[in-house]
Amino acid sequence: FPSHDTTGFPEVFHGSTTDADSTQQVPLGTRAKDANGNEYVYLRGTASTVAGLWVVYDLNASTTTLASANAVGPLAVAGTATTVNLYGWYQVYGKNTQAANLGAVAATKALYLTATAGYVDDADVAGDAIIGAYSMAANSGSAFTAWLNYPMVQDIAID
Repeated sequence: FPSHDTTGFPEVFHGSTTDADSTQQVPLGTRAKDANGNEYVYLRGTASTVAGLWVVYDLNASTTTLASANAVGPLAVAGTATTVNLYGWYQVYGKNTQAANLGAVAATKALYLTATAGYVDDADVAGDAIIGAYSMAANSGSAFTAWLNYPMVQDIAID
């Protein structure tokens, strides 16, 4: 059998998933898992990001943008507050208890982008269905528990 070099994901972060870095600490796009098996990607921030907001990220351009209606690309949930000049860990897999929602979210529902940047909802919006994420519990506050499985949006209608 041929030998394949693999390194897997680092199991230890250089800091906390809730810390923002003023200088880049690891290569952008680095992935790491926490002790609970949740997976994160290290990204450069964008303006007005707070923990729990949803972003669309582009590793080729090394950018994040607060997710809003009609976005296209992979999604992640911010672990901390960032700006364009800060870096941090964004969750892409596992149980997230601080996902930002716009209004009430029912349990075990599909999620959709909204016109409010960074927030999602369970109200069906054609073209803005998030593939790879759903609500795990009902919540009427501004944050809810979501299951993330490498979420993404395509800006296409799904029947």
